[in-house]
Amino acid sequence: MAAITPKYSINAESMKKSQIREILKLTQQPDIISFGGGLPAPETFPVEELRAASERVFVKHAARALQYGTTEGDKALREALLAYEASHGVNAAPENLLITSASQQALDMLPKLFLDPGDWVIAGRPTYLGAIQAIQAYRGKILGIPFGPENDGFDMAELERRYTAAKKQGAKVKYIYVIPDFQNPTGICWSIKKRKALLEFSYREELILVEDSPYREIRFMGESVPSIYQLDCEGAAQGNVINLKTFSKILAPGTRIGWMLARPDIIDKFITAKQSMDLCTSPFTQLWLAEYMAAGKLEEVVGRTRAIYQKKRGYMLEQLERYMPARDDISWTKPEGGLFLWLTLPSSLNADELLFKAIEKKVAYVSGSAFYFDDPEYNSMRINFSYSSLEQIGEGVKRLASVIKEALA
Repeated sequence: MAAITPKYSINAESMKKSQIREILKLTQQPDIISFGGGLPAPETFPVEELRAASERVFVKHAARALQYGTTEGDKALREALLAYEASHGVNAAPENLLITSASQQALDMLPKLFLDPGDWVIAGRPTYLGAIQAIQAYRGKILGIPFGPENDGFDMAELERRYTAAKKQGAKVKYIYVIPDFQNPTGICWSIKKRKALLEFSYREELILVEDSPYREIRFMGESVPSIYQLDCEGAAQGNVINLKTFSKILAPGTRIGWMLARPDIIDKFITAKQSMDLCTSPFTQLWLAEYMAAGKLEEVVGRTRAIYQKKRGYMLEQLERYMPARDDISWTKPEGGLFLWLTLPSSLNADELLFKAIEKKVAYVSGSAFYFDDPEYNSMRINFSYSSLEQIGEGVKRLASVIKEALA
């Protein structure tokens, strides 16, 4: 058999497998309690209402649903999403919106459009693994910025210092990538002060600011904070913010539908890039979601999801307090929304190595090192609280705590 490895492109050689996807394979066994994937709770899925909406598509729009569609997205869904955004305080025109095959497609198009090999992206330390993979695939680099001790956004002094140092060394920084609402993986939420400060930094340095917002609507505690996209639109309106959304966390990930908001010339460039990727996002799925949204049930589902996740989050925090060793160097975030919390261990422990022990005890998580582009930190882990039942959360935390206690001993 001929060796094909030398035929791969340099871009292909830069691609890395997702640790999360690999862990999901490992945890398919029914007796493993998995805190690993970013999985929504199945009990939040409105199965019967979605089934009814799909039937209406075949009755009313069969030919249109089964045909090719426009690259920018079906008119019915785009209108529904514009109305949805307006109900949340974001007023956008049709030319500001593009339907994507979930938000991951948008994350892949960003480096494709903005990065030349060796260019840089500013992102958090840690940040979403899917964004790291996309940047790596186009041979980009990440300028990692740590979060401040208040867990309310970047350490802005470090941003200034690291950015200045990178520029002096000739780095070409093209855009900033952040998840301000209940960040993946840490679960933290940016304050209004930090959002405004980052927006001003992006204006000053003339950088695109990408705001990934998959969890924004899943706030179950505290006061809502305007999105960075809103702050730009309602303030200087310089139009340098790209906002990404998805149905994956507010309805069902199997829909594989997302959308992005940006100024018209940016949207137009993304349409061109999308044409060579998939021609169009599934017309059937778009019409299916448009029919579902027309029934006015989405807010009800989101509200039910918030209540379920708040209960699970609260119970997980109780179990962590109950079972984890009481030490100053063991801590965890206490998110006000989203799906994750971030557990930090003593620096002497390696979460990558502990994962094998955890799997032996039938519990899984994602090692924190997966969320760093380079110079990873190994004494942390991302814990998902949305998917497991309360019983599984209690038993899973107990098992995980026993792994940590044994490692400390």
